[in-house]
Amino acid sequence: MICQFQRTIKRPISIEGIGLHTGKKVKLKLYPAKKNEGINFIRKNTLIPAKIDYAHSFDYSTSLMKDGVVVKTVEHLMAAFYFTGIDNVFVEIDEEELPILDGSSKEFVEAIKKAGIETLNEEKFYAVIERPVQVINGDKFIKAKPSSITKFSYQADYNNTIIGKKVFTYVPNDKKSYEGIFTARTYCFLEEVEYLRSVGLAKGGSLKNAVVFHNDNVLNEEGLRFEDEPVRHKVLDLVGDLYLLGYPLVGEVFSFKGGHRLNAEFVKTLLKENAFLIKLSSEVIKTINENYCNAGIKI
Repeated sequence: MICQFQRTIKRPISIEGIGLHTGKKVKLKLYPAKKNEGINFIRKNTLIPAKIDYAHSFDYSTSLMKDGVVVKTVEHLMAAFYFTGIDNVFVEIDEEELPILDGSSKEFVEAIKKAGIETLNEEKFYAVIERPVQVINGDKFIKAKPSSITKFSYQADYNNTIIGKKVFTYVPNDKKSYEGIFTARTYCFLEEVEYLRSVGLAKGGSLKNAVVFHNDNVLNEEGLRFEDEPVRHKVLDLVGDLYLLGYPLVGEVFSFKGGHRLNAEFVKTLLKENAFLIKLSSEVIKTINENYCNAGIKI
């Protein structure tokens, strides 16, 4: 989402649901924030910045922690903020895990649109990749390179005829790829469910908030929203996790079999290697307007 000015929501938003892994009911409230305040979570009177410095756990989701206070499964909401160009917002939560809703960013995006978006009188900052960077873990890797066109790609590699080796690329401000990513749901395999629950995870999981595969079959009655929905969701997760850099990236990012842990390692590597420069929107693109920012997105 390439925008000229920083953004927040016009009015507070309330969202309720259950946590995917905890199974607990949770209430979420989003409040407008001023320019340069950033994205911050609030729980137990503790303010937790949505930054990689506070990333805590990456087992089947991304969690943040500060002073012992944890906020779990933040990636779908963070992706929704990226998709709608939100830079500044406070997220108050009364439980440890964000609601899973339908398993995608769809309901978060729709709630933000309904509340309205406020354009602030301050230019937006971007993290512009200046040189190639890569992280590798076994046969998995994420690499990025400088580019005037921002792209986020993911390639799967499953021994499964439905997912297989599919690739999906999300290009911000491209209507087709935008509409095809934020509704992509999380997924798992039936044989994983017993293990996940044995280690205290997926207590709130169901066919209402996840796509479940058994061998080469989809157990959800409605089937897939897209033939490559799982790969699209991996890109959604990638976008949400990378937004923990604190700024939207400008450049090309390609992930092969990556997950939350590798996504976090990639963000840390970007910082460690000083592989990007922070630039104002006016430096990133010469001609920009709100129509470009909102390409294909009616707000």
